[in-house]
Amino acid sequence: MKKALTILSVALVALLLSSCVESSKKYQTLLAEKEALAVENQNMENEFNSAMGLINELENNLQAIREEMGVLVVQQEGKDRDQVVSELVQIKQVMTENRARLDSLSDALDKANRNNANLRAHVKKLQAQLVEKEEMIADLMAQIQEKDGQISFLNTQVEGLNNDLNNANNTIENLNNEKTAQTNEMNTVYYINGTAKELKAKGVILSAKKVLQNDVPTQEFTKGDMRDLTSIVYNSKKAVVLSTHPADSYNLVKGVDADGKKIVTLEITNPEMFWIVTKYLVVLTK
Repeated sequence: MKKALTILSVALVALLLSSCVESSKKYQTLLAEKEALAVENQNMENEFNSAMGLINELENNLQAIREEMGVLVVQQEGKDRDQVVSELVQIKQVMTENRARLDSLSDALDKANRNNANLRAHVKKLQAQLVEKEEMIADLMAQIQEKDGQISFLNTQVEGLNNDLNNANNTIENLNNEKTAQTNEMNTVYYINGTAKELKAKGVILSAKKVLQNDVPTQEFTKGDMRDLTSIVYNSKKAVVLSTHPADSYNLVKGVDADGKKIVTLEITNPEMFWIVTKYLVVLTK
């Protein structure tokens, strides 16, 4: 019985001491600090998880950018210039957004009063990679601008060559036209026929046997081309060549037309020889 009373007394004392401790200010302060530390620890864990999530996302973005940049570097020669520039602009925009998020995370880590050296090192590494990629984009853009300049220069040269070619073609065309005109002029001949009275009236002959040599009235003649002019038909009984032409370069052939009327045909058998002395043919018809 005495032993049971002793145990009960000790229990009552412990209960009283426990009640006193729990009700003391010091205990309440320590309890509040414990709860605050628990909240802060949870906040730190949440911040750490958030930072790691952001870092993982940025690393994935950088890996995607790295792969895309590799494709652009390899394939830029075969891609359309505007397509490459568009892709570079999109990549640069993503990198700008990533840089802003990294800078924000870096500022938050600097302001935090806790040991986060590993996180800071990781952020700095990612920032360095972003700088490297930005420099690569700047280099690619510079290459594109350089090529644009080269293309512009080549286009200017091509335009100049085209102008030179056009000028040369125009010159050749003018020379050909001049040559054609000269050739046509060289092959141009003039012929006329009529009675002595008619020829004299037109100022072609001075007499029945004397052909005008100077100041020939070309407008009174018919123009022809010696390359095509091989015969001339005269509706006359008789025809006499008054102008000077080699006798063996032509023939005068008498005949009749479809109506039975007499005609004389001048057949030029050797045009070059026929026109060698004069380009003016004067025939007296009777």
